[in-house]
Amino acid sequence: MEPAGPCGFCPTGEAQPARYTCPRCNVPYCSLRCYRAHGSCAEEFYRDQVLGELRGRSASPSRLALSRGRTSPLVRFQLPNVLFAYAHTLALYHGGDEALLSDFCATLLGVSGALGAQQVFASAEEALQAAAHVLEAGEHPPGPLGTRGAMREAARILLGEGPANQKSYTLAALGDLAQTLGRARKQAVAPEERDRLYRARKKCQFLLSWTNENEDALTPLALDCATAHRAHTVAAEEVAALTGELEQLWGGPLPPARRTLIEELPG
Repeated sequence: MEPAGPCGFCPTGEAQPARYTCPRCNVPYCSLRCYRAHGSCAEEFYRDQVLGELRGRSASPSRLALSRGRTSPLVRFQLPNVLFAYAHTLALYHGGDEALLSDFCATLLGVSGALGAQQVFASAEEALQAAAHVLEAGEHPPGPLGTRGAMREAARILLGEGPANQKSYTLAALGDLAQTLGRARKQAVAPEERDRLYRARKKCQFLLSWTNENEDALTPLALDCATAHRAHTVAAEEVAALTGELEQLWGGPLPPARRTLIEELPG
C-alpha cells in the first residue's frame, strides 16, 4: 500500500511519509511518536488499554487477611500512588511484555514511592503529586498517558465497573501487581533487589485485602483523585499560557541575549 502522503505531525521541514492510519479517525501518521502526538485518539487508546487489561481479571484477596489490630487511616492514601504508577507503567510497556519484566518493575517501583520506598502519604493529592513529581523530574521514561492521564486512570480504576462492583478494577490491578512482582523476584539475582520486590509484593497483597474489606472508601478516594487531576490540569494550562506569552515576547523559545545597558568608554 502506498503512503498516504507526508505525515502532518512531524516537525516542520522533517515530514516523513505517512505509512499508517489511525483506526479511530483515519488520520495518516508516520511513527509511534507522531501517533502519540496526534491528540485525543492516542490518549483514548492508552486509557482504554489500561482498563482493558483489568476487565475480566480477578484477584484472591482472601489469601491474606488483615490483622485484627486497628489499621492506620493513612493506608487508603497509598492506593492512588500505587495505581498511578501501575497505569503509567502498564501504558508505557503496552501491558507488560515478559521480556521487559525487569524494566517494568524498575519503573513501577521508581514511580511509586509507596511500593519502592515504603513511603506513607497523608492525602490522595500528596500521593499523586509524589508520583507525578518523579515523572516530571525525568527520573523515569515518560509514558503516553502523561502525569494528568495517569491521575485520571487512578480515579477510573478506583471507580471500578460501577456501584455494584466498584472494587473490581482495584482488586484486579493489585492482584496483577502482586503476581508480576512475584515473577520478577524469582528472576532477580541481587539479594537487595529480591528483598525490595518481596516487600513491594507484600504491600500489594496487604492493599488487596484492605480494598476487599473497605470498598466504601474507594469513592471518596476516586473523587480526591479527580480533584487532584483537575488542579494539576489547571496549573499546567496556566504554565503553558505563561510560557506562550514569554515566547511571544522573546520572539522564540529562548530569551534574547542580555544587552549591555551602560558601556564604559575607553580612557
